[in-house]
Parts: sequence; structure tokens; C-alpha cells
Amino acid sequence: MEVSRQVMRKAAELLDAGVPFALCTIATAKGSVPAKVGAKMVVLADGTQFGTVGGAGLEEKTKAIARKCIADRAGGIHRFELAYYKEGGLDSLCGGTVEILVEYMSGGPHLLICGGGHVGLEVARLCDQLEYAYSVLDDRAPFAARERFAKAKHLFVAAPADFFAKEDLAKFSHMVLLGYSHKIDTDILFECVKKFHGWIGVIASKMKKKEMFMRLKARGVSDAELARVEAPIGLPIGSETPAECAVSILGSIIRHVKGATPIPEDADVKESETR
Repeated sequence: MEVSRQVMRKAAELLDAGVPFALCTIATAKGSVPAKVGAKMVVLADGTQFGTVGGAGLEEKTKAIARKCIADRAGGIHRFELAYYKEGGLDSLCGGTVEILVEYMSGGPHLLICGGGHVGLEVARLCDQLEYAYSVLDDRAPFAARERFAKAKHLFVAAPADFFAKEDLAKFSHMVLLGYSHKIDTDILFECVKKFHGWIGVIASKMKKKEMFMRLKARGVSDAELARVEAPIGLPIGSETPAECAVSILGSIIRHVKGATPIPEDADVKESETR
């Protein structure tokens, strides 16, 4: 079906851009219905649609369900009777029945790796394997070069103030601060907690965290804003090498993406359950 191919191309574009949406597909159809099995419609969070599942009341009901699907990040199959005289039926004279599969779709995370050093490079390599999008920010051109990060969506060579003054942060889902300078990391973190609404993590020792947070509070950052920051970043797995640190960092991000509940530190977990 040509329309469905067009809708799927749009879906692919949204996935590549990391824009959440709902994909609505007629899964079954019986009797007289306005669209056939396989007809598809993409719905964005604001109600914008691409494609159709039949129009009229059926489409409006489906769009409302789709928007809730995006808000809840959960889909399902929904049955509609297209006859006003049937119990629960829509105001329609078609007379048939359709089931529509509504799926939550997301392009996955898009990390901004702030710092293209050893750990940043290993984080990018893991992102490649996980098919997570990433971009790199560094004030040193060689550390944000295409030769170093071949698959990065964007490469930014800029100081924190310049970058945050002009770039759209909405395209990023996670900020990963892995810089070589505590001063630059502090400046980036200041901008993040004020302007960025996604997940924020900072590679930091206890001393670095204490000093950074103290300086940020002196600049007017609140405790509530700092509470959003994971510092030190990553799962506590005893990581030491850059590659091990990257595994720890991506583990924490995967946990956030999947909505998994952290294991309490005092939980009685068997060793085999953690492998």
C-alpha cells in the first residue's frame, strides 16, 4: 500500500531524529470499514498526524489514544465497533469492526558526550554497538573530530557558553560530562541544570563533586536542580579503565532508558543474579 510506505518513511525519519510518536496500524477488520488491514497512521504528541486509519470518529478516537500512548510510553490493541446502534459503538453507519494496534515508538537516546577524551571515546564505541545516537562537544578540535568519532551525529568545537547560547538542546536526551577540566565541566553543568530537561551525569570523584556543587550553589543553582545530576556517573561496578568506565556509564543510561528500578545497596542479591 503506497500510503503505508509513505507513513513508514515518515516513521523512519522520526526515529532517526529521536522524536517520540505513536504508530497506529489496523490489525484486523471485519465487515464494512473505511480502511483495510495494514493501513497506518503516525501521531505526534501534539496530535499532528501522517497517514490515516479511516478518518471521522474512528480516527479522532485513535489519535486521542495515540497521544495517551506517547504520554504513558505504552501502547495496546483497541477494538472499535463502527455502528452507532451497537453497545459502545462509534457514531458511524459503516457497520464493521476494526482492531487497531497503537505502538509507542522512540528513536532511543541521543547522548551529548561533553569531552572527547579516553572515556568519551569508549562511550561512543559502546553507543555504536547499542545503536544509540550521540554527539560530541569539546573545546579542543582534535577531540571532536570526524576522524575520532566517525558515527557521531554532530560534532561541536566550542566553549560551554558559546555552545549553550546557540544550540537547540531538545534533540539530546542525555548529557554526559566527561571533560578534562573541572572548570569546563562546572560551566557545562551550570548551563545543563538551567537549560536542559533531560538526564545529566558527571564523571567525578567525591572531592570534585563537592567542589563543583559548592561553586554552582554560589552561582545560584538550587539543591533541587543539583538533585537531577548523577555524580559520580555510572553504576558502581568497580570500573577503572576507560572501557570499564564506559560500561558503567552506559549501564546507568540503559537503566534510565528502560525505566528499571535500581537495586538497593543493602539488598540481599545472590552473586549469580548479578552476572
